[in-house]
Amino acid sequence: MEISTAHGPLRAPCYIPDATRGFVRSVDASDLEAVGIPALMINAYHLMTRPGIRVVQRLGGLHAFAGWRGPIVTDSGGFQVFSLIRQNPKHGQIRDHEIVFRPPDGKDKLILTPEKVVQTQFRLGADVMVALDDCTGPEAPAPEQRRAVDRTVAWARRAREEFERQLAQRRSEGPPPLLVAPIQGGNDAALRRHCAQALIDAGLHAFGFGGWPLDEEGALQLEMFAVLHEVLPPEAPLFALGVGKPDHLAAITALGRPAVFDCSLPTRDARHHRLYCFRDAPDPEGAPVVAGSNFYERLYILDKKHATDPEPISPYCDALCCRRYSRGYLHHLFKCEDPLALRLATLHNLRFYTQLSDQLQRHGATTG
Repeated sequence: MEISTAHGPLRAPCYIPDATRGFVRSVDASDLEAVGIPALMINAYHLMTRPGIRVVQRLGGLHAFAGWRGPIVTDSGGFQVFSLIRQNPKHGQIRDHEIVFRPPDGKDKLILTPEKVVQTQFRLGADVMVALDDCTGPEAPAPEQRRAVDRTVAWARRAREEFERQLAQRRSEGPPPLLVAPIQGGNDAALRRHCAQALIDAGLHAFGFGGWPLDEEGALQLEMFAVLHEVLPPEAPLFALGVGKPDHLAAITALGRPAVFDCSLPTRDARHHRLYCFRDAPDPEGAPVVAGSNFYERLYILDKKHATDPEPISPYCDALCCRRYSRGYLHHLFKCEDPLALRLATLHNLRFYTQLSDQLQRHGATTG
């Protein structure tokens, strides 16, 4: 599946890293281009708080601000509702018509509405915009899940109306932005199905997996993704928001609907000494990736055995780290706490993900 944007196509299935505040930690835009990253996920809520939307506009818009030439997806802040307010009510309040944030740092409160979030993402110049939703965890009780679905659908209608107003007021070259509506419902299949159908009826054409994608035991909610695969139109783009484990990318792709995945997992793992490696060479002419087949391993670079290892992290990686440096050298850099270790490790993990995405695009995936 190919999503057209003003800054180039976004081909699914693919992985895009979380550049939450306009950057991926320890690497720059040219680094990301070098390892094949197709797009960035940036959080509009965080940019509202720092440096502020006006600052980004004065610096030429989000693409110029971040030095990024490809597509940019902006998240709405809905997940912050889940991570801040739902876990600690002193940080704000979720109302039927708006969200009130009281940031933990004591700064002035921030009011989010579906209209304001869309306006903000237009001002940033995003290629793909995520509508404001009411995000819940899988453990939330049924009444709370139903209220979240009702709010999410009502807010999506308001977001679509504002989106269309903004399009009518603006002149732009190339494909228009895309508005994505997250689908809520927790681990209730019927509620997920109801939310998806209500969003379709409301005129939305692109969708995201809303809420936390893992269940209370940490397993992927694959059954809920299967529900969306059944309900959504075949041509509708799907954004698997927050999904990032390699086996999860393969499992969701195996359902038959290419998705855009985003997650901080590979970059966070890189900073914590965990590096991904294919067990066998990615084969351009090979078979589909088999989900659950143990097709990769995660190496802990601080293990003592790597201190004198002259081999690269992976013989199948063509990123800077493996082209030029050994496991022993990267072990040394981490032991010395040198920033170069973070850059090399991050580029390695991101290259693993773009290689995996290439495999999934060419051959798809099957279940083991």
